[in-house]
Amino acid sequence: MNSPSTAPKPVAPSAKAKASVEHPVNNADPKVENKVEAAKRASNYLRGTIAQTLADPTKASFCEDDNIAMKFHGIYQQDDRDNRAARAKQGLDKAYSFMIRICAPGGIVTPAQYLDIDAISQEHANGTLRLTTRQAFQLHGVAKGHLHETMAAINRVLMTTLAACGDVPRNVMASPAPFVSEPHQATRLLAKEMAVALAPKTGAYHEIWVDGERYKHPIAAENELPAPAGDREEEPLYGRQYLPRKFKLGIGIDIDNSIDIYAYDAGLIAVTKDHRVLGYNLVVGGGLGMTHNRPETIARMASPIAFVPVELAVAAVRAVVEIYRDHGERVERRQARIKYLIERWGVERFRGELEQRLGLKLEDPRPTPQPRQLDHIGRHQQGDGREFVGVFVENGRIADTPKARYRSAFLEIIRKHAPGIRLTPMQSILFVDLNKEAADDVERILHTHGVAPLRALSHARRWSMACVALPTCGLALTDAERQLPSLIDDFERELESHGLADVPLTIRMTGCPNGCARPYNADIGLVGRKPGVYHLFLGGGLGGDRLADLYLADVPVEEVIERLRPLLQRFARERTAGESLSDYYRRLYQRPAQRTLLTGREDPTAPLVQLTVSA
Repeated sequence: MNSPSTAPKPVAPSAKAKASVEHPVNNADPKVENKVEAAKRASNYLRGTIAQTLADPTKASFCEDDNIAMKFHGIYQQDDRDNRAARAKQGLDKAYSFMIRICAPGGIVTPAQYLDIDAISQEHANGTLRLTTRQAFQLHGVAKGHLHETMAAINRVLMTTLAACGDVPRNVMASPAPFVSEPHQATRLLAKEMAVALAPKTGAYHEIWVDGERYKHPIAAENELPAPAGDREEEPLYGRQYLPRKFKLGIGIDIDNSIDIYAYDAGLIAVTKDHRVLGYNLVVGGGLGMTHNRPETIARMASPIAFVPVELAVAAVRAVVEIYRDHGERVERRQARIKYLIERWGVERFRGELEQRLGLKLEDPRPTPQPRQLDHIGRHQQGDGREFVGVFVENGRIADTPKARYRSAFLEIIRKHAPGIRLTPMQSILFVDLNKEAADDVERILHTHGVAPLRALSHARRWSMACVALPTCGLALTDAERQLPSLIDDFERELESHGLADVPLTIRMTGCPNGCARPYNADIGLVGRKPGVYHLFLGGGLGGDRLADLYLADVPVEEVIERLRPLLQRFARERTAGESLSDYYRRLYQRPAQRTLLTGREDPTAPLVQLTVSA
């Protein structure tokens, strides 16, 4: 295994891989490409046999190649894994259903859209809405027979699922805060502009889901090309095989890292002065997905590349996408994200290629303040005489439960006040553009429905996140969304007993090592290994710009608190003013440097730290 200080860089791709990735996508060698690349190539710009299978009532599921193409349409085929074994014993097929992800660049949603998406979830899905960690909606439990009408209905409300998943730039993130300052307004507009500029142009989406009709939502309808004529390519930017893997993108602000920008494939950070945007620092090569026990797979923080003028923001990101398209790995899919290209090339070579494509020299990245992650929960002034109210939604699940009736509360607020809506990167929601009386009433409605106000949230719960995991995610090794709330209950009691309830603390849980809830840059990250067992990571934090260490391996969930207790006890006794748990751990471990790379196989640090803690 590897200690944090000696962790290797990912291995170089094979000779065959080099031959395929050092050429543009359309010249990739079919003899060495992986099966996903082959499926994309053969899909006829994401058509496959989706329409035929959709129309066949005798088929309960789609073939593997069509499932690959359907991800680009925003759809994942899933099944109820809780019942999988029992159904198999009865000789029954899997209980298939579909998850649909809906894009919302910058998390911006109108009240009418929210009401319509909620109605769609009631009629065609499982009756809940899921807010994601990347400012999107997810619908779960859609039956195959409802799939076409669900997709058509989403488009009729002027939203789209195109490029919500798949090997393309996905939902473009931006700070959800509705402040009227120039940086916040500029980054919101840029998120939409970027989404339009980078969206796939295939006509397959509307052909299959809305019978060719193009609704005027801001991404797909404006950007789609008509069906190809003759040999003309339908995807001028992406070609037949699109990108080597997913591409997550965000637009941040130097004073507001609410989107966790260093965790993504690429991002632009607005550099500000006197509330004006001077330009953007371009960062490239982040990404948190890796594979257990595979040291050649990594989680990585994005690297600063260059300072980009405002007028070149879209062009610079498009050039990054082109570089990735032409030089990304297309053989070993575990090493296909752009972070591996940055590791192989280094920042200077990547910057040189970027400058060549843009046709100009770029400045070095500008200095920026220490990143601050903001969740915008609570009541705030927007700066235009209006207010917004940020509401914590535990793990992003909008439903009525005995504990809190989120769905009913939100519907009453929206129907009564028609506020603007912003989805946050912390799986929560903002109701914006409210006058004082409306904001007062929003707070009253939330209280009436049992939705906790900011003052009632512990720091541990407020900053917690979990992915969906079981029972529907096909990659999950154990629970996350269903497990975390009770674990937070335990954390709250433990922290209170040590006088630590007032210490901000990020606790994030995922059911597998792919990192959807961003556990690797949290103070405490719990990553599923097998049912009921997790790796425990420690040392990230609210800045979002450093990675944690593997502190303990293979911890049963019922032992998490007990195993952390010695460290928490000493932290309570010895912490300095304003010191976080992660900062204390790093001081104790004598690890001052920012960690920006983590491998899939590490030596746990607890044995090294524990000697000191137990003294």
